[in-house]
Amino acid sequence: MCGHNDRLEAPYSEYADWSLSQAITGLKSNGFEIVEQREQFPIQRFYDIGALVYYLKAIEWQIADFQPERYIEQLYGLHLDIQRDGYWDVKQHRFLIQARAI
Repeated sequence: MCGHNDRLEAPYSEYADWSLSQAITGLKSNGFEIVEQREQFPIQRFYDIGALVYYLKAIEWQIADFQPERYIEQLYGLHLDIQRDGYWDVKQHRFLIQARAI
């Protein structure tokens, strides 16, 4: 299972290394107390290439200035994989922080 950028041979955004620990460090150094933190790595499943294209156009930070024409060969290969397997899974990284000013 690889990510969107790897599979499409696309460059990573400036936020690719953004992490829970970086966010917490930044909040603490700016006078916040961390009340709660959670981190998960859910799987996102795409059942057709149109859904993936829609997602990448809507989530601008995943692949900056995403245009399907630039990735047509990679998208077509992925389309064939989805037809064969029925879906394509991508591991996501999500975190939640509840903080308050001290």
